Amino acid sequence: MSETLIRQLVSQRPCGLLTDIDGTISPIATTPDAAQVSAAAREALRRLAQQLELVAVISGRAAADAAALVGLPELIYIGNHGLELAQAGVVQPVPDAVAYIPVIDEVLRSAQERIALTGILFENKGVTASVHYRMAEQPAQAQLLIGAILHELSAQHGLVLTPGRMVWELRPPLAIDKGTAARRLVTAYALRSVIFVGDDRTDTDAFRALRELRAQGVCAALNVGVAGSETP
Repeated sequence: MSETLIRQLVSQRPCGLLTDIDGTISPIATTPDAAQVSAAAREALRRLAQQLELVAVISGRAAADAAALVGLPELIYIGNHGLELAQAGVVQPVPDAVAYIPVIDEVLRSAQERIALTGILFENKGVTASVHYRMAEQPAQAQLLIGAILHELSAQHGLVLTPGRMVWELRPPLAIDKGTAARRLVTAYALRSVIFVGDDRTDTDAFRALRELRAQGVCAALNVGVAGSETP
């Protein structure tokens, strides 16, 4: 990736930077609570927020959690894969997703009762939930067992189940993801250029959306994939 290319893209204003957190600006941690954003990364984002029309975080974390981890109130935070927006300390979930909060809670409780494995972390994020198996004694087997149980429960309750990096995600059956979130931001801020940084399967939705916007002539777009040992 050449500096000239980036300068050419950023010169097309308004310009936005969209980034994931885990595996991009924060190294993958054993548990979500153990993740950290370095002081250098935080300072870089702070400076970019002063120079660009938009700097936003698009994460699978709950929006409030993402905002607390990054620690920059001037940024926009899209949480739960597009189902929440946090701005200036106020979290706004997508209205259609709110009705699924008790469903998510019920399914997660049922999963906890049925999954008798050590090292499994159940994370209720309100409008979504995650079941992490990174700390399982045998992660590959845990993935299959947990996936089978969650497939059954999600089908029974009308939820969508998606895989991630050592995690299964439970979501409402809404046509909302990181791609639709990226599209909304491009439209809301009338962006003429945008850079998206991601590393996981769910980030490919944003990669795909921005490629389509670029092909349609809506904006210039650069997708940056952060490669790691667990990158799909």
